[in-house]
Amino acid sequence: MFRTRKRSLTVAVTAALLLAACGGAEEGGEATSEDALTVVGEDALVWDVEELEAEAGTVEFELVCENVNHNLVIEELDEEVAECAANETVTGSIELEEGEYTYVCTIPGHESTMRGTLTVS
Repeated sequence: MFRTRKRSLTVAVTAALLLAACGGAEEGGEATSEDALTVVGEDALVWDVEELEAEAGTVEFELVCENVNHNLVIEELDEEVAECAANETVTGSIELEEGEYTYVCTIPGHESTMRGTLTVS
């Protein structure tokens, strides 16, 4: 009987630890939404995806920085949505109306190759 209780306690503690570890918090304490647009800033100073689509309203981004720091700016609004250091992942959001926008990394030397189109409908 003691082994059964011990095993049950071990299973319960392990389950609690696993659930806590899977809480969805990214570095910086921000949770990542399933609806977030994930954009990876690659080492070669390019985005992993150059065309994105979203619905009008609050648009959430998850910015993943490989071994180089990057930011994500909506060029038409001159508004930074997210910025991260090398090997970090952060989230950010912005309110957008229908239209076509350019997302860009404005870190010096990155802007000419790190440009993408976001279509909001």
